[in-house]
Amino acid sequence: MVHRDTGSAGASGLVVACYGTADAGARERFVAPVIEACARAYREAEGSEAPVAVAFTSARARAALAERGEIVADPASALEHLWEAGVRRVTVASSHLVDGAAYHGLAEAVRAKAPLFDEVRLASPLLSSAADVRSLARAIDAHLPRAQGRAVVLVGHGAAGAGGLAYLALGRALADNGRDDVICGVLRGDPGADAVDAALAARAGAVREVLLAPLMLSVAGHAWRDVMGEGPTSWCTRLRAQGRAVTVAPEGLGAWPEVCALAAAHLAAAPAVGVHRAGNRRATAAGSPHFPLFVDLNGTRCLVVGCGAVGGRRARALARFGAQVLVVDPAASVEVAPGIEVARRRYEPGDEAGCTLVVAATDDRAANRLIAERCRRQGIIVSVADAPEECMFFFPALCEGERVVAGVASRAADARGHALAAQAAAQIRRVIP
Repeated sequence: MVHRDTGSAGASGLVVACYGTADAGARERFVAPVIEACARAYREAEGSEAPVAVAFTSARARAALAERGEIVADPASALEHLWEAGVRRVTVASSHLVDGAAYHGLAEAVRAKAPLFDEVRLASPLLSSAADVRSLARAIDAHLPRAQGRAVVLVGHGAAGAGGLAYLALGRALADNGRDDVICGVLRGDPGADAVDAALAARAGAVREVLLAPLMLSVAGHAWRDVMGEGPTSWCTRLRAQGRAVTVAPEGLGAWPEVCALAAAHLAAAPAVGVHRAGNRRATAAGSPHFPLFVDLNGTRCLVVGCGAVGGRRARALARFGAQVLVVDPAASVEVAPGIEVARRRYEPGDEAGCTLVVAATDDRAANRLIAERCRRQGIIVSVADAPEECMFFFPALCEGERVVAGVASRAADARGHALAAQAAAQIRRVIP
């Protein structure tokens, strides 16, 4: 979804990507402050009401919301929405704490959509540097102060690889700040439950109570179930079974101003994502020939949008040469044939994904222009039936024999040029074997 009003379509825009939750109260208390902080910082830096979209990386949260009729976009869809709103320079903010699976999925989606944009920036996770870790350690010290006879146990999600080291670094930073009463653990990975139990046992004489708090941006069903709840597998139940007095602190990090400021700071320092796409085409000199390149389409995926006389003819030709052709047209009349799949609907941005070749042949100039721009930005060769200047290749007049294939294209994309190409093709067809 696009957060609040988008303002007018402009050159720049922001996606705020959160793990997400379907709990309305948790979203308001813990997720909304981070979104607001990032949106405010971005708009102040841009000096305008730039469009801001919100994305959840959690498929479970998105599905639960969709069942209630509320749609929150995944990162790829959020980027698509901004592109359709006219955004060409986009920054993606992240509220993910560490470089784990959820952040990896976000980065993959951003890289996939990057070719659509002129510039893409992706903020790093909140705990990406020693300075980040020290900043969060200070916030923990302020919000969860030391109390005589009490240990504070923080429980995070955990992450494989380098991302998991952030939790160990945070524990060290807290100890360096004199907070040896704070113990960090994670649900998956290290330091796990056994390590936390051992740390508590080492403090047995000094600890009468444990304050259990989730080390997570948002506190909702997952945090209650696995960390603070009364179920048989929760950390709270396990610690009480050891004879410890346990209280819980059900506050997500997203409610802390220091964490919101950290997310905004990462946004300002977001590095650029590499964009790989075909360069801008130079204007073709009048009368200059087009190179007659022959390519192997066998097994490739091709898209034909618009199935009038031109689109239908080109779909059938592509299928004859071994392509798997998707024809998109709400009133498609082309016969379903081997290699041709028909989708009787309008073109949807993203239909071109994975295609080797695209033909835009609708009777809608704006739609053809949109298809052409998306394909050029993604390096997908495209032919546009009603705008030769937008074509990356030209469909030739095909001359097919049993042993020879030829293609004829005119130097000028006008009526006389097309007539000359048709005449030449007719003569060639009479002589090729």
